[in-house]
Amino acid sequence: LSDIPVIEIITFKDAKEKVRYNRLKRKVLKVYPYAIYTKNKLKEIEEELSEIKRRRKKKQHTKKVSSFLKEELGEKMKKLTRKEGNILVKLIYRETNISTYKLLKEYRGSVNAFFWQTTAKMYDNNLKQEYDPVNNREDMLIEHIIINAKLEGKL
Repeated sequence: LSDIPVIEIITFKDAKEKVRYNRLKRKVLKVYPYAIYTKNKLKEIEEELSEIKRRRKKKQHTKKVSSFLKEELGEKMKKLTRKEGNILVKLIYRETNISTYKLLKEYRGSVNAFFWQTTAKMYDNNLKQEYDPVNNREDMLIEHIIINAKLEGKL
């Protein structure tokens, strides 16, 4: 027998809370494909790097991939709102079980990771942020939105 997801019905205190939920839903559905893309690209990079023996060649390869990603996604990422960026950081953690900061540190170096963390902090974001749907209400709502969207065929 296959597992059947059980979705908790969410109740809202008032109309404002429902509006906030719908805004969150719209933002999650907008950035979730980027998190999936990141997860798939990360697997691809891991496979490519496992075939490369020399550290210098690995570094060259990650730089090449980085510039490709900037070209491909750079403008789209710049158009995200602060909140969408915050949600994307959480969803990347959800999909990879690694914080965005650790990904940057591993593939681009600690100085680069520190720079982007500092920049993110200026915009009220945190690349070290983890996804915790058990203890964080917003993360629980995000999880609810993703499961519902998958069941409805929207993702």
